[in-house]
Amino acid sequence: MKRLEYIWLDGNETPKLRSKTRFATSIEQWNFDGGSTLQGDLKDSDRMLNPVQSYKDPFVEGGYLVLCEVCYHDGTPHETNFRSKLLTEYAASRNLDAWFGLEQEFTLLHPVTKLPLGLLLQPKEQGQYYCGAGRDSIVGRDVILEFEKRCAVAGIKLAGINAEVMPGQWEWQTPPQDALAVCDSLWVARYILARISEDMGVEISYDPKPHPDFNGAGCHTNFSTKEMRHKLSDELLEDLMTVLEEDHVDYLASCGEGYAERMSGECETSDWKTFTWGVGDRGASVRIPQKVKEDGAGYIEDRRPCANIDPYKLIFSLLQTTKKSKLL
Repeated sequence: MKRLEYIWLDGNETPKLRSKTRFATSIEQWNFDGGSTLQGDLKDSDRMLNPVQSYKDPFVEGGYLVLCEVCYHDGTPHETNFRSKLLTEYAASRNLDAWFGLEQEFTLLHPVTKLPLGLLLQPKEQGQYYCGAGRDSIVGRDVILEFEKRCAVAGIKLAGINAEVMPGQWEWQTPPQDALAVCDSLWVARYILARISEDMGVEISYDPKPHPDFNGAGCHTNFSTKEMRHKLSDELLEDLMTVLEEDHVDYLASCGEGYAERMSGECETSDWKTFTWGVGDRGASVRIPQKVKEDGAGYIEDRRPCANIDPYKLIFSLLQTTKKSKLL
């Protein structure tokens, strides 16, 4: 018998992770009570967990984490199942050969006061905390080291980890991957971090603006296509920026609840009301890395997504927009 931890996303507007344990010889579909997860009601509560990926369980030797999509019993994807929608969109956009790298920021909170743990440092300004070291600058490194170890056991690749600008805030980065792989691994990494927080007495927050006086929390999205990685001419770049600007208002709906509070035009953000872009500009909606501009090839950094995004929704929207450009 194997210990299988089934993981899925519930029906909240900002999805929350759910999980339950099964002891079985193989990974198969499993039902659950959708009435308790905003995916059904009392008279129609049975929903199906459809396994799509599995990972070694970093908490239980010999166990597995099983990432699932939510479906009706006839196999139809549930309305909250955006992974299924992304799968269809990704197949239609396959000739783009798109890669995505996500920069997931989060903030450590006190579980009772709900205030950022970094406030214990009595911060006066933010600069010293970014990639800092020492008790006067860093809170929560023990949490991060545990997260790093558990992800390695599960087989989830990390491209990097660093302390962020706001005290008590951290970030991990994913390596460039295809749409489904990067989204799946981000959700399972979030699950692993949530489980670690249970034992370490901290709360993990993806709130886009956990404190009014400091930088918010984003999930900057690095994006490229095969053509961009080979050659990103000024013409192609300007065309891509044009279609991103045209879809800016609609796109914000996939950037996470609370995006307006974070994208105020201050604290390294562009005002959400206006689309902006620039080379090396961390105050723009989209940043073009300086080296990409010099090389004439590479990727762009979309700085609009908030930390609490559903990556399936976000990348679905980004692919739809990109198909309107000359890159297709």
